[in-house]
Amino acid sequence: MEQTAERIDDLIGQVESFYRSITGQDAPPTRGDAPYAPIPPERDPERHLAEQVDRLLASLGHLSPGTAPATGWIPPMSLWETPSEMWICLDLPGVTREAVQIRILSRGMLEVSGERRAPRFNGGTRRVYDEAPRGSLRRVISLPPNVAVDHIEARLRDGTLEIRLPRSSPSESEVRTVPIN
Repeated sequence: MEQTAERIDDLIGQVESFYRSITGQDAPPTRGDAPYAPIPPERDPERHLAEQVDRLLASLGHLSPGTAPATGWIPPMSLWETPSEMWICLDLPGVTREAVQIRILSRGMLEVSGERRAPRFNGGTRRVYDEAPRGSLRRVISLPPNVAVDHIEARLRDGTLEIRLPRSSPSESEVRTVPIN
């Protein structure tokens, strides 16, 4: 176990070095004062490593406030649930219904993709400052195992995409497109 912990610490150090070489900044710390938490004996070392790598990769998209990652932007998400259904809400201000696509992928994943374009103005307009993320967007969400895939509904209103996931039927393994009302 000790050798595994040392190997994982070495890998995390390599990832942090890679992060530093890309960004020119130190890797953001996890909870607490330590750069990263030592692996508690009750934790699975592989899962701990995966969490550390996820933490570093997620922070790459937040290097400069107001700028989107080079590959697009990830809309903020909220999850709500009742005993009979789950709701996924994504903030998509300025995104039109026609610019969004929702697909259920074969691996039990829900994919929301689309594009937020810059507003159009009359005349010779130039952008002076803009903090709103623009360009392609993509969010992939793991579906709970008991979702009635055939009954998923989506609605875009007031800049929020609401996706209703009713529970009950077993999940299916084919790709589907969900219409947006």
